[in-house]
Amino acid sequence: MNRIPPPVIALMNIILFSLSTLLIPKFQFTGQTILSLLIGMEGIIIILLAINLFRRNNTTIHPFKAHETTRLITSGIFTFTRNPMYLGLSSIQVAFGIYLGAFISIVLIPAFVIYITQKQILYEEKILEKEFGNSYIEYSKNVRRWI
Repeated sequence: MNRIPPPVIALMNIILFSLSTLLIPKFQFTGQTILSLLIGMEGIIIILLAINLFRRNNTTIHPFKAHETTRLITSGIFTFTRNPMYLGLSSIQVAFGIYLGAFISIVLIPAFVIYITQKQILYEEKILEKEFGNSYIEYSKNVRRWI
């Protein structure tokens, strides 16, 4: 299980993106800032939609307290992805990578996805399957882990 909160890992990646631009030339293209803003807003909206559903359903949003989940949420943003919070964090990293022109983001964002999948999501999935049984198994057959 992961011991570092996923938003902290995402923030560490963004800091590395920024620092890398001091050593490695940045990429630039027309519309870079606008594209990064749109992707960043998409990531924030996804996270806010997920938080709203967690709160409306009175269940935990804390990634280290998956065992306190009281309800399996399968509506709203959860009809498109089983992990909207992590998807949103990934989108925010993509936005910063583009905005900063950081080539290293091409490596660190997939590393984030792999790490979160292996160290956080698989842990959460075991708990959800144990807690919700066939309901979770069916849900996971119909909705992808990421997108």
